[in-house]
Amino acid sequence: MLKQLVWFALMGVSQELLWIIICSLGPLREHTGAFIGLIFLLVLLYLWAFFRIPIRSRQAVWLIMAFALLFRLTVLFSSPHQSEDVYRYIWDARVASTGINPYRYAPDAAELESLRDSRVYPMINSKPYVTAYPPVSQILFRFCYEIFGANVIAMKAIFSLLEFLALLVVWKLLLVWDRSIQTILLMAWNPFFIFEFSHSGHSDSAMIFLALLSIYLLHCGRKGWAAASYAGAVLAKLHPALWFPLFLRRTGWKYMIAGFATGLGLISLYFSFDTGLRYLKSLVLYFRLFEFNASIHYFIRFFGRVVFNESWDKLIGPYLGAVLILIALLIYWKFPIRNAQDVLHAGFWVMTADLCLATTVHPWYLSWAALALPFFPYAFMIYWTAACFLSYIAYSYHPVYEPAWALLLEYLPVYGLMGWELWRRRPLLLSRLERRS
Repeated sequence: MLKQLVWFALMGVSQELLWIIICSLGPLREHTGAFIGLIFLLVLLYLWAFFRIPIRSRQAVWLIMAFALLFRLTVLFSSPHQSEDVYRYIWDARVASTGINPYRYAPDAAELESLRDSRVYPMINSKPYVTAYPPVSQILFRFCYEIFGANVIAMKAIFSLLEFLALLVVWKLLLVWDRSIQTILLMAWNPFFIFEFSHSGHSDSAMIFLALLSIYLLHCGRKGWAAASYAGAVLAKLHPALWFPLFLRRTGWKYMIAGFATGLGLISLYFSFDTGLRYLKSLVLYFRLFEFNASIHYFIRFFGRVVFNESWDKLIGPYLGAVLILIALLIYWKFPIRNAQDVLHAGFWVMTADLCLATTVHPWYLSWAALALPFFPYAFMIYWTAACFLSYIAYSYHPVYEPAWALLLEYLPVYGLMGWELWRRRPLLLSRLERRS
């Protein structure tokens, strides 16, 4: 056992040193090559630990979790160089603190001119658009702002904490489902989770925590609380709304109505008819106008330009949305939903389809599906959580430019591995984990 702990300690110390180097680079968009190279070294180290050092004691798990917390604290105090989202969180909270509904005006509206400053406002992206963050996220933004003010590190800390709490829920679920504890490394030491939620402070961690908590509550038979937690996940990030039929099959209408009554109460705090329309208009514009790091969307766009000499850029989104609904319906129909594990597994594939068909796939969006990685260790998703860092290469160009080679290096292995695992009907790594256990 001592030898095993020594190996985990060596791997943990090595990764901590790499995180310290990343934090010392300065603005990461000016050091893209070094940043991505260091991230891939981190990926190799955590995967080496995953494949080569079996977890055989409670002490090893505690050591892994201690390093997981250390990694997150190390990057927490760095500026979020690869994303400006945290500044939008602070802006929304500032607007709300004055008594103005954050869904009423876009940041560049004349009505909000008095709130602009030289630190937060210039960092906001999408200034002409009303905020797209749902009510639960807004409550968290406001909570942090009221206590800490316009503090970037404090805002990041809220979402770093929620991601770490989600990791604790994963640990509990692995135990109660009698699954291999080895897979906790796929979240605890995965640079994807550490960087996106502790360094960049993305609010999707609220959704991750509430979604996994709802699965745990569903396993425990607490259907009403599970439905309420699920409603909270949807109101933190809208995409898990696609899980609704899955939860409905496990809980029934009685509990889902009770859960969504809680959600409607939260919605009523923010949305009137006018602000609801503004919010929906902002969402529609987002899906129609924004494109980044897409896969199928980019392929169809390229096909339209080469074969038909036509620009399909703004036309593809609605059709891909319709395809997503059809795939989701197929999953609802085909997947057995016998227990909470099945709900999570089916939800994983619904969210994976969402990501494959999306017009915009920022790296942190992968968390919608990757939250299930410790339970369903699909090789394609493990690869994707590493390869998604290639999308940050686009920000090293001025203006932003996505090189085709980076997209191909990201997506060709993803779809190749995905096709293989769908054909096998199980994760490639599952047999290895079963032999080890």
